[in-house]
Amino acid sequence: MQLSKRAIVLMLSALLTGPVFAGGKPEHGGQLVDVQGHHFELVVEPEAKTTHLDLFISDPENQPVTTATVKLQITDPSGQKSSLPLKYEGNHYTAVLSAPVKGEYRVVALATISGKKLNSRFNFKL
Repeated sequence: MQLSKRAIVLMLSALLTGPVFAGGKPEHGGQLVDVQGHHFELVVEPEAKTTHLDLFISDPENQPVTTATVKLQITDPSGQKSSLPLKYEGNHYTAVLSAPVKGEYRVVALATISGKKLNSRFNFKL
């Protein structure tokens, strides 16, 4: 089977663009990203001296993922990088960002779900 140049360009574009935004609405008011059928929703809640980060993960059947290992790789407005492990509480994964500064943050959520490594990308501004 021979592929046209256009088909090859389209396939490479799809591979290089990363995760696709979900077609549905976020259930918890956050940013929603689909990665290989899994839904990742990041909710950012600024507080007085910290910022609460909640990550909701559901599988392709829209069931909550409760047994993942998850950490966030965070790049703050100054470019400083840090890693923040999340723990499962209730129906989501959670962590607290201490002493955040104002500006744009970039976040990569790294999740291992049933041995499969998935990552999703988010950004938020404080």
